[in-house]
Amino acid sequence: MENKIEFAMCLLAQMSIRELMDKKKCDMTTAIADFMKSTTAECLFNKETGLWENGPDYIVSEYEQEKIRAQA
Repeated sequence: MENKIEFAMCLLAQMSIRELMDKKKCDMTTAIADFMKSTTAECLFNKETGLWENGPDYIVSEYEQEKIRAQA
């Protein structure tokens, strides 16, 4: 079961990064670097948070909200 959860986390991260690339019109390297150093990514890879149980749209929304809060 652990491997399936980890696989889901990785797949969701990839899907979220692809969505961010489209939204931000940036390359994959930039999108990966920005996403993976975020609190959202940290939560995604922590099975206790349950973020991995959501879809990429929700994860990207959380990431965008995190960025908005950081600018305030």
